[in-house]
Amino acid sequence: MALMQYYHRPWKIITFLFVALTFISSTASAQDKLLFSGFAFSGNYENRKELYPYSSTIEFLKSDNGQPLLNKVFYEKIKNRPHEDARLTTELGRIGQGNQITVAFALTYEKVEYMELDGHLLLFLGINANVLAFDRASKQLIAAYPLRIRYHDTVIQRLSDEQIVELFKKLYLTNELGINPFDEWLNKFAGITFKGRHTKYLQVKNIDIEPEALKMVTANNQSPKALKNLIANELESSIASTNNIPIIPWSPGEVVGRVMALRFCDGNTFNLNLPNPDYEVDFSLRAFRGTEVEGAYSKQKIYRALGTIKIFEPDINKYLLNENIYNTQIVTLAKAYDAKVEDWEQYKKTLNELLYDTSKQFSTVNSGWVKEHASRGAEAINSFHEASKIIDQLK
Repeated sequence: MALMQYYHRPWKIITFLFVALTFISSTASAQDKLLFSGFAFSGNYENRKELYPYSSTIEFLKSDNGQPLLNKVFYEKIKNRPHEDARLTTELGRIGQGNQITVAFALTYEKVEYMELDGHLLLFLGINANVLAFDRASKQLIAAYPLRIRYHDTVIQRLSDEQIVELFKKLYLTNELGINPFDEWLNKFAGITFKGRHTKYLQVKNIDIEPEALKMVTANNQSPKALKNLIANELESSIASTNNIPIIPWSPGEVVGRVMALRFCDGNTFNLNLPNPDYEVDFSLRAFRGTEVEGAYSKQKIYRALGTIKIFEPDINKYLLNENIYNTQIVTLAKAYDAKVEDWEQYKKTLNELLYDTSKQFSTVNSGWVKEHASRGAEAINSFHEASKIIDQLK
């Protein structure tokens, strides 16, 4: 879908996407109350100001009774949902006694971005999180349900950090922006069930930025680390939503030993043990390339993102899929309106489309898409069919 067509709608846009994916290893009955741990930051807590500068600022706000404000608002929303409230308890009790299955809101990604378009300055706020379920006694991850929140608006000028914090406060603590992360968490939690069966697991494992792409990243004053995190989050969400399969969460704080670090608003910390993936997805960003074509009344800006997608099976030490892929976006700008777009934002949009459309091929292979977007063209079709057989095992 062309960029200009996408934004021919009211400037204030609120969108959200969430997908439900289940890791199954629990035999707890649906009638058991789940322990509720509230809001948590994923990753090394010492890096929270780099990973989550605005959410971590709100974390330290306290309610009248001294309770962390994020948890207080979360608890109040639960109390207003009798069905969900009946499934949860904050009475943790003693380890080893009763049901130890615990659920939490785990923040995994936060972003603030701007884009200039047709003389307007667009502001984007984004939050990625997981509805996590884990065994408190064994600290074993049981389930992950990816959740993505997006808020878009027009602004007169770039906002100060204090103004951005106020927007995040409205997002978390109110419904003034038309969407609330805790409401969406509860909406998804309402449909969660735990099934007592074993399944295989897949994880987005390795993200690489090759030298040609890295030159473009640094030329645009972007952080390679942040871009890797963005690619991993977009890729796992795309695979999850288009194939409806379980995914071991990507964690920017994952360390040796396959653990996922969590730090809760109440001060508790956990290192959750992650299941070993049966299959690993790797992605290499090879390059960004672009050009302009001048016309009498308009000009076209052409953006291309090139990458390599791989699926690896550790048990046999073999890549089951290894294909170079690319995506091209053409933006037509009318000279009469002096329309402008930020090149870096368009490269990222082109990359995100590539990740999403490639993920779709894992369930239903579109031969036409593969011929157009795989470097080997029609010769890559069989490889994607083989990949779809792997994904079928995970459903």
